[in-house]
Amino acid sequence: MAGKKGTSATRAKNKWNSENYDRLYPYVEIGKKEVYQKAVEAGGYDSLNDLIESATDEKAIHALGWSKEEFGTAVQAAAEEERKRREKRDKE
Repeated sequence: MAGKKGTSATRAKNKWNSENYDRLYPYVEIGKKEVYQKAVEAGGYDSLNDLIESATDEKAIHALGWSKEEFGTAVQAAAEEERKRREKRDKE
């Protein structure tokens, strides 16, 4: 019984994650991950993912010349479009 519960819990988490997150697979030179992890701890970030997402957001805002609010609005709009696309795909 416990094995099934864990399996269904894992499936539920995977389903929720796939519906709410996009996956990125960045590759970095050997050694950088350890240095980045030190930055996580020194900077008070929640996780390596938090550091990477925060840094990437800042770079994107700068590159696009947007405010944080404009960036947030664009992310929300893109997320809504992606959810609609996935919903349409799942109905087919």
